[in-house]
Order: sequence, then C-alpha cells, then structure tokens
Amino acid sequence: MSSRYVLGLDIGGTNLKLGLVSETGELVDHVIATTPLRREPEDVVSAAEHACRPLLARVRHKPEGIGIAAAGMIDLSGEILLSGPNFPTWTNVPLRADIERVFGIPAAMGNDVDAFGLAEFRWGAGVGLKNFVCAAVGTGVGGAVFIDGKLYRGAFGGAGEVGFTVISPDGPVVLDCPGVIEGYVGRKGFDEIVLKLFPTGEVPTPRRITELAAEGDARARQVHSRLAEYLAEAAASWIALLNPEALILGGGTLAGADFFFEEFERILKIRARRTHVEKLKILPSKLGYFAGVQGAAAVWLASRGL
Repeated sequence: MSSRYVLGLDIGGTNLKLGLVSETGELVDHVIATTPLRREPEDVVSAAEHACRPLLARVRHKPEGIGIAAAGMIDLSGEILLSGPNFPTWTNVPLRADIERVFGIPAAMGNDVDAFGLAEFRWGAGVGLKNFVCAAVGTGVGGAVFIDGKLYRGAFGGAGEVGFTVISPDGPVVLDCPGVIEGYVGRKGFDEIVLKLFPTGEVPTPRRITELAAEGDARARQVHSRLAEYLAEAAASWIALLNPEALILGGGTLAGADFFFEEFERILKIRARRTHVEKLKILPSKLGYFAGVQGAAAVWLASRGL
C-alpha cells in the first residue's frame, strides 16, 4: 500500500464529500455532509472542515495535502474560483487559500469535471490513453479534454465545457446560452423527457430509468434513446474538432446504463464521419459515486508533479 495519502474534497450544491485517498487511487475512508444552507464561502469551508474531523480521527494515515474539486471556472493558477453554478454569489473567490488556511495542510484546486477526468486518467477508464474527452452527465453536463496525455485547460482555464455545445439555435437556455446540450440531457431536460413518457406525476429518477431499461421497459429505453440522440449530436462536434481516441462518459444519469451506451454508439456512427469513429473507443466511467473525491486527490497529486 502507498505511503502517500491525500484528502479529497468534492464541493457540491447538495453534499460535501470528503475522503482519504492513496496515491494509487484507493478510497481509504470517506464522509458525506450536507452543504450548509448559508452559502457564503466561509460557511462551506467551515462545514467541510467540521465534517472532516471524525474522518481524520478514524484513519491511521496523515494526509499530506488536500485536493479540491469545485464546479465552475477555475483560473489557470488554481487559486481562484471565478464563478460557480452551484453558488451563484461566488465570484473571484480565493477558495484554495481559504481551505489551506482552515485545514492547515497544502491545498490544490481544480474544476470538478477536470478532476473527474484526472482520476479516470490515473486510475479508471483513461489509463493508457493520451487523447480523449470525458463527459459527465448529471444535474448538468461537464467535460474534460486530454491532449497528448495532459489535461487541456485553454487560455483562461475554461476549456472542456462540453455541456455548452450548441445543438440547436433556439433550444433550452442554460446560463443565458440557448440550445446547448446541457439543456437537453442535464437533469431538467432529462425530467422533461421522462414526464412525456411517464405522465403520472411521479418522475422516475435516472437510476430507476436505468433499472427499467435493463429490464426491457420500452418507455425507459425510449428515454435512453432520446438522450443518446441528443448527446451524439454534440459528441459528433467534439470528435470532429479533437479526433480523440476515446470518449469516456460518466455521471449519475449514465451510471450502469448499458442500453444508453448501445444506442449512443449506434447513433454516433451514423451522425459522425466514419474516419472519426471507426477506431473510436466509447467507454463508461470506471469510477463510481466518489469519483469527485478521487479526482480532487488527483488534482493535488498532479499539482505536485506526482
């Protein structure tokens, strides 16, 4: 077992997830706390530190640092959360330094889906790959792009926002952007698709739709077919632009969704150029519910060149 351990902090709008992660990606122990109702940065940082105390009391290994996975745009230095969709009032927040000060150990910060991509690259479906795109579909749609084995962050830190791929000139609006893929397959769009097929007033969750689709339920399979159509429309642009060797798809909506992956591959081969898909690998994420925690740890390890 590795002698190096890192805390991973995944800051979500609903929950704060923390875990102790080894440099081989093992999640040694974890804790989940509800994100506080007061949403100022100091409240969230304090809640995370308080939640972490029993975890640190239980484990035998002292963490060398803490990695932070936060939704939103992070500046290239990894110091400032420029904006965050889960916390609309957060603008230009020096979150890395705030957490380092409160926890008392070195910290590093990255975008949550960039972190997810780093974890997949180190320990999951991306092992051995150099050029690939990760997309996580859940409440929203996030992405991470790897070029020549390195996470590509763009000129200002905002690269990989695949959820804002436009697939219609006048579709659903997300953060003032109409027709983007997140509006179609993010949770709001998902629920709209489901309501049309399950008009009972009770909207099955993504997990339940996946279970029903596996059982052969026709309506659930229609939901996954529609999601696959929308996502393939966007992904055709990603692979035309980047020519990756693989797409890694994860997030709560797609977890265990075998029928979705069958449909997505079938539709993408129709929608995209043959030269771009004939060798393309379409891979489900290998990391589960705590991928954000492992990803946060991966951010810290990468910041140290490890």
